[in-house]
Amino acid sequence: MGIIALTSCQINKSSSSESIHQDTATKILYNNLKKLVNDGKILFGQANATTITYLGGINHNDLSRSDCKDITGSHPAFIESDFMWYEQDSAFQTKDILAMKQAYERGAVLAYCWHLRGPDSQSFYARDKETNKFTADSLLVKNILSNSNRNENPALNWLLTRLDSMVIPVFNQLSFPLIFRPFHEMNGDWFWWGRDNCTPDEYIRLFRLTIDYLREKSIRNMLVAWAPDKTADFRYYPGDAYTDILGLDIYEPGIMPYSSHELMIENITKMVNYADKNGKVVAITETGLRKDDNGNFRYPDIHPDFWTNYVLKPILSTKETRRIAWIMSWYGADWRGDQSTEAYTPYLGMKRPNADKAIEDFKAFYQHPATLFNDSIPNMYHE
Repeated sequence: MGIIALTSCQINKSSSSESIHQDTATKILYNNLKKLVNDGKILFGQANATTITYLGGINHNDLSRSDCKDITGSHPAFIESDFMWYEQDSAFQTKDILAMKQAYERGAVLAYCWHLRGPDSQSFYARDKETNKFTADSLLVKNILSNSNRNENPALNWLLTRLDSMVIPVFNQLSFPLIFRPFHEMNGDWFWWGRDNCTPDEYIRLFRLTIDYLREKSIRNMLVAWAPDKTADFRYYPGDAYTDILGLDIYEPGIMPYSSHELMIENITKMVNYADKNGKVVAITETGLRKDDNGNFRYPDIHPDFWTNYVLKPILSTKETRRIAWIMSWYGADWRGDQSTEAYTPYLGMKRPNADKAIEDFKAFYQHPATLFNDSIPNMYHE
């Protein structure tokens, strides 16, 4: 595939992918994201906003509704789906594709991540949840990279076949600009592409191989996002030619030591400084407030002001950290039917302690002049 290896401490400053690999509409979106940053505006996003609601879960079928719209009157300005949902559920894929088209027609910015399940474990996690032992897929990155001939390498053929059967058809079917965020949180130890299962160099090769293949298949409506967990860990950076968006997944900001506001500000600043020097865009690609290790709800019970005081306030605290294009909440769903799983934003019918305060806080977040929702987003698809 002609993939160039990097040393683990090297940052590749090769030429941007923008002029060569993107169609006109995608270049316009990218430039408008940069304008948004310069204007001090931040899109609010949520994963699967209209296809997964807290009370409805994946069976929610009223695409005109979202938990966000129920509370604020507007859908999010940014929506990310996950190719994971398409692997085993064609009905959900049909619904979700329609939802993406409708969101584009509303002017939203759209993206896909990919919790790619390995071929042996059928899980994206590196360890078996019951035994905590590594699965066979913990060797998957090394196996994929072991031979560049897909006819001789079952692991590589598996990856390319997944791209052929799922990712490429969706990009072609939708045809409008999409952000692709593969192999995220690689500096964590939970995914089969994570730090315990491949070196930074191997991760970079995997990432580049994937993007190269999509480009070879003439996917031109793609911006590429790279998103480590919490820290600006450039050891895993695929290079400027393979990255348009620098993301950070930051959960429990300002609440847990691993995501203190000081560390949050420090790492966003590192990303922004690099992005400004190299023509990139920075985003908070995932955030939320999960339950504690004992299963106790932090949101909204203890921190109903999460969105204003723990997310927005530190972001607006410096001229560097303000320069992000979007903040995306993860989706929440009542998987057990008893409201015992996390909700990352408030929803109608929320019965947790401090639910009313959380609703008012989220409305204040919506009304803040720095945030943009679908009803206030500028036209991102025209110059």
